[in-house]
Amino acid sequence: MPKLFPDLMRALALLAAALVCAGLGNRLARADRKLDWTGWAPPAGLLPATPAPPPPPQAQAHPAAPEPAPLRGKGPRPPVAPAPPSPAPAAQFAPAPDAVIRDIASEAAWEAFRLRIPFLDARRSAEFQDGHVPGAWSVPVWEADAAARITEFEARANPAPLAPIAIYCSGGDCEDSRLLAKKLVDLGYRNLFIYRDGFPDWVKRGRPQERGARP
Repeated sequence: MPKLFPDLMRALALLAAALVCAGLGNRLARADRKLDWTGWAPPAGLLPATPAPPPPPQAQAHPAAPEPAPLRGKGPRPPVAPAPPSPAPAAQFAPAPDAVIRDIASEAAWEAFRLRIPFLDARRSAEFQDGHVPGAWSVPVWEADAAARITEFEARANPAPLAPIAIYCSGGDCEDSRLLAKKLVDLGYRNLFIYRDGFPDWVKRGRPQERGARP
């Protein structure tokens, strides 16, 4: 017991010296290294949990307002452009009062054939028999029976005065088709078309043809 007391006193002295040194060192230390003397605090596990503050409310994006639907039956409606009318297939073969004889190119001649417009072949009979546009009428303008063949065509085909009629010969410098057209004008026909490139162009383009005399 006598030995325990000096030891206790020595321990208290050492503890007091340590506290004095700690306080003096804390006072002399830099501001960023000083310790706050807050005294005793209970362990963290014994403290009541502090609820975290709620996050600040965020601005909610408002959806864009839908565009108002147009009211039916109210207010003027935008004008609707009418669709352009479809051209009639035979519009280019309609009568023209100021041109009773007109020239047509190769594509128009093919269109006339597709539309079953009658064709007159003004070449000589031998040339017609070697090859001609299918269904064409042989009216060789330089042969003696040309007038009779025109009469036969009128009797069997019965064309109206303003009905389109296509006429061809050998193309190029050949004037037989034009001479035949003038004869038909004298008979009252007013819607005649000269296939200016003639039968050679028809053959060159690989279009159908017939051989032999027309029955």
